[in-house]
Amino acid sequence: MPPSRSRNGTFVGPNRRLKVACREDYLPSGSASRNRKGHRSLQVAALTDRAEAILVAASRLFARHSYANVTMEQVAATVQAVPGALYHHFRDKEDLIFHCYLRGLAIYRREMEAAAEPGIDGLEIVRRFVRGRLRPEGQRMILFTDIDALAAPYGSEVHAKRWQNAARLADILQRGVADGSIACDEPLLTAVALISMLDWVPFWLSERDYYTRQQAIDAIDDIITHGVYRREIAVPEMPEPLSLAPFLEARASLNKRAAKFDRMLSIASDSFNRRGASGTSLESIAADAGITRAGIYYHFSEKENLLLACLRRGLAGEIAIREHLQEHSLGAFEHTVQRIRLLLMLHDTPCGPKATYHNINYLSDADRKAYVGQVLASIRQSQSSYQSWIDEGRIRRIDTYFAERILTGMVHWYPIWFKTRRDWPPAQVADHFARLFLSGLKPRRHPA
Repeated sequence: MPPSRSRNGTFVGPNRRLKVACREDYLPSGSASRNRKGHRSLQVAALTDRAEAILVAASRLFARHSYANVTMEQVAATVQAVPGALYHHFRDKEDLIFHCYLRGLAIYRREMEAAAEPGIDGLEIVRRFVRGRLRPEGQRMILFTDIDALAAPYGSEVHAKRWQNAARLADILQRGVADGSIACDEPLLTAVALISMLDWVPFWLSERDYYTRQQAIDAIDDIITHGVYRREIAVPEMPEPLSLAPFLEARASLNKRAAKFDRMLSIASDSFNRRGASGTSLESIAADAGITRAGIYYHFSEKENLLLACLRRGLAGEIAIREHLQEHSLGAFEHTVQRIRLLLMLHDTPCGPKATYHNINYLSDADRKAYVGQVLASIRQSQSSYQSWIDEGRIRRIDTYFAERILTGMVHWYPIWFKTRRDWPPAQVADHFARLFLSGLKPRRHPA
């Protein structure tokens, strides 16, 4: 008996029920099992209820433990199945995480569509989308951390669909610009900043901290809407960018041995950023750095030690930026703008790349605890700066904890978003991120 369509958009057959109501959300632009030359290309499975349950469980595990540290056996145990049952739905772990990515992207898309009700302005749609994404009962989604660990067709498809979601959010922002509820001169960059901030939340949001989830949602919504700069004070003009020369000269002054070591860490950092810990091999790093694998083993006994060195190098770079800005005694507005500029502009120099934190679950418990402690100490320094600006009357009375995490989230994924897409120079991206953080989305009607 052929399947028939039910009222809710699913097909019901004699043996199974396929979820296809939103199947277009999962379809890649060119799905096929093999091309004419026999090379494997994209293939997206029709999702049964069982496959959907597997994706929910796998997304939770990947988000908590990273792609590298999750096995098919662990996923199977979570859904009370034998490992072989997973292969009935997904070819291998790579195919599974690819579908997790597509599921997460589809959730984003549907939440944007649900927020865009007729009769409300663009700002309210964006706020509804952000609050809905953070609600406690919201669907868990995979964190976009190891995209480039996937085979090229899979990774390219995930990147493309991420930009498609950013374009959808940019359309909503443009609607707000048109109706006067949003101040934004480059909606696509603002959309990237917002999605980056949302993708960063699972890394720091805790149900056991001093705040409730609702308090976190309210704080995030408030900062995105109104910014951190006092609303009654006129926002200054964007300052001229600071020179990168002090950082580049410090890098150039390294002796030959130290410079070679630093270059190896730079190349490894870029690979860890884009491919994740699982997709990065010591062989590929050695090849890119023009050294032998033995040259890496001279310094590091295993990949985890190399990753830790890369993370520490990145943190040292961020601390150097903060100390450099403190020497200039800048005010709240210029300090924030120049901080974001230096982070992104130095990323594309020998002092970069900007290190992302999403691989820390690959570290041993002891190394992870020690490194996170160093990061938190640096964050507290930034929070102290916010508090001093609040006391000066330049920054609104916001929770500095949330302010720093929102700003970190906006810039954290820069190496992932802009590795191949170069429509905007780093300084321009940085300025749009800074404007959103400082001024918020809501127009300033009556500046002093």
